[in-house]
Amino acid sequence: MTHWKYKRLWISFMQYINQIARDAMLFLSCLAPVLYGLFIKFGIPAAEKFLTGYYSRKEVLVPYFIIFDLFLVVLTPMMFSFASSMVILGEIDDGITKYMSVTPIGRGGYLISRLVFPLIFSLLVSIIVMNVFSLTIISLEMITVLSFLSSVLGFITSMMVVSLSANKVEGMAITKMSGISMIGILLPFFVSARIQYLAMILPSFWMAKYAMEGKITYLILCIMVSVGWILLLLRKFMKKII
Repeated sequence: MTHWKYKRLWISFMQYINQIARDAMLFLSCLAPVLYGLFIKFGIPAAEKFLTGYYSRKEVLVPYFIIFDLFLVVLTPMMFSFASSMVILGEIDDGITKYMSVTPIGRGGYLISRLVFPLIFSLLVSIIVMNVFSLTIISLEMITVLSFLSSVLGFITSMMVVSLSANKVEGMAITKMSGISMIGILLPFFVSARIQYLAMILPSFWMAKYAMEGKITYLILCIMVSVGWILLLLRKFMKKII
């Protein structure tokens, strides 16, 4: 890829950033992971101290600290995917996506600047946020893997929202509905072994299993399920985006 191609991609990505910066809702949604991080870093330990004193127990919330961390690592790409989806839907409405396919940046460059760059950015932000606000002692390797899996999950959400939405209003509704997929994080902790596997089609379920037990099998299954979702949505997504 030539220097000029990189420059065009960067300019397109900066246009994407400018659109988010001008939209208060999208800008605040990108700040949500930091706000949630502050809440769990200071609010949850304070709540734990109060509850252990009130119920005279050694620990109450500590066994579930990993759940708060999992939601933290997932929240970052989910919020970035929401912002990406709203930007793309707005550009579809304005006819910009069809115009971009005939410009020097091309169809592929447009998708890279609207989906791949935000995915990479969300991955880096997730790693930083987890290192700063995580409640549990997690290795950098585990944080990186969980951040990558969460970024892929955000990518899938973007594809789903754009593919199934006709406008921004529908996009916001579908984004809220896609949040149901996050229930996969809770099931391994609160549901008996056999019934929990009803959620095996959710990447978040295998990600939580991997975070709990660290088994490479669960990591592979999470990647396989994620790839399956991407392939399922890809054709419809491509028809809609261009």
